[in-house]
Amino acid sequence: MRLQTLEFSVKWPNNLPISDLREYLINLINKEGEPLRWAITNVKHTRNTKEGCELDIEAVVIII
Repeated sequence: MRLQTLEFSVKWPNNLPISDLREYLINLINKEGEPLRWAITNVKHTRNTKEGCELDIEAVVIII
């Protein structure tokens, strides 16, 4: 077992309500390993409101 740090950006589509955002992000992180800790570290708003926002994510995952 080991820990791995992840940093990535993801688009937050306008059609995804904030109430579903946590589950959406955890599902993305789970593809790399079991999330130990994670955070949204930056929100970048786009000029085109149809595209939504871009979120910067940092996470620590457990790799088995």
